[in-house]
Amino acid sequence: MPNTLPLLEAEYPAAARLLSPLGRRAELPLGIPQQSAQAAGCERQATIGQITAGSGLPLTLPALASHFTELDPKSAFLYAPTAGIRALREAWKVRMNLPGTSLPVVTNGMSHGLSIVADLFSSPEHPIVLAQPYWDNYETIWHMRNGAEMLDFPFFGADRRFNLGGMSDRLDALRGPATLLLNFPNNPTGYAPTHAEAEAIVARIHAHPHPLAVLCDDAYAGLYFSEACYGKSLFGALAAGADRERLLVCKVDGATKELVFFGGRVGFLTFSAEGAVGEALVEKASAVLRGTISSVNAPAQAAVLAALRDPNLVAQQEEVFGVLRRRYTALSSALLAEGVDALPFNSGCFAMLQLRPDQDAQEVRMRLIREQSTGVIAVPSANALRVAFCSIDEVDIPDLVRRVAAVVNG
Repeated sequence: MPNTLPLLEAEYPAAARLLSPLGRRAELPLGIPQQSAQAAGCERQATIGQITAGSGLPLTLPALASHFTELDPKSAFLYAPTAGIRALREAWKVRMNLPGTSLPVVTNGMSHGLSIVADLFSSPEHPIVLAQPYWDNYETIWHMRNGAEMLDFPFFGADRRFNLGGMSDRLDALRGPATLLLNFPNNPTGYAPTHAEAEAIVARIHAHPHPLAVLCDDAYAGLYFSEACYGKSLFGALAAGADRERLLVCKVDGATKELVFFGGRVGFLTFSAEGAVGEALVEKASAVLRGTISSVNAPAQAAVLAALRDPNLVAQQEEVFGVLRRRYTALSSALLAEGVDALPFNSGCFAMLQLRPDQDAQEVRMRLIREQSTGVIAVPSANALRVAFCSIDEVDIPDLVRRVAAVVNG
């Protein structure tokens, strides 16, 4: 396959400069998937090593096929293309409604999409800037796997709002290519920026003078419970004003939370470029994907595509959103009633409870298990507890908070 690096160097210099050593090497060979695609439509198809009925249809076992009767057999039982089922990629792009961007690459869940971005743009020489506390898998992906330095800053400032100054200070200290990770709605804080905060974040990033890959981890996209929230991903605003000499924007999202399909492991990776440049970035992502998992689960992709075509999908999503909104409201009220110190939360699936300086997050967590039969997540970097209100029935939330308060306020 053609070398995509010269095209990126000419048409998107920031992307070329941001590539890690692996990212620079990543190219799809003229291998089996590519040769099979070239032979599509041939009368005799003897390319891919998958067992078929001889007519291009899968040769299935009824013990399995009986569980997939509502899905297209070819999409569910045959290998998916490396970058994902084309119709699914196109449907997700339509759903995003973000002009000037690449066709998404289908990933094996969002962790896999994040990992591809890390492989392409991070290394011991290419650090990542991110707010602390952060999801623990980020450290596994960027530091353990890629050796990238984790340059963190406190998520909240003294005013308990997003710490734009801390982010800006970290960016000011950079002198070369780096990644900035933005996760809104945030895990673990449950916070999303206001309109004013979002505009300030975008303006600061657009002013950054060095090559920067901004990764929007939009795992909890759409889950906003306050009218003060900006209410959408920052990807669109960042991509719309991206200077190709300095800024590349990547978006990772998926069906996990947006379609409540946690076990499906269907995610998407989109870049801030269309046309040949977007295709070059997609090819590099596809090369990394091909070299690890080959392709993403086909039945799950087929199921997500069928869901996106269902005229009742939006109403069903609104019903689930309503459940989460009521749980959010119940938690907000219960925390206030019990006098538990909660950091600001307005979106997503979580709230973070601030402990006193004389308390230890892990010790409090274990006391809640022993004394109150209550499980939460300790966040030692913030001396806080994370509560996943998404997994607690609304009627049980007041009791949950009473149990937490009995230990935290004791």
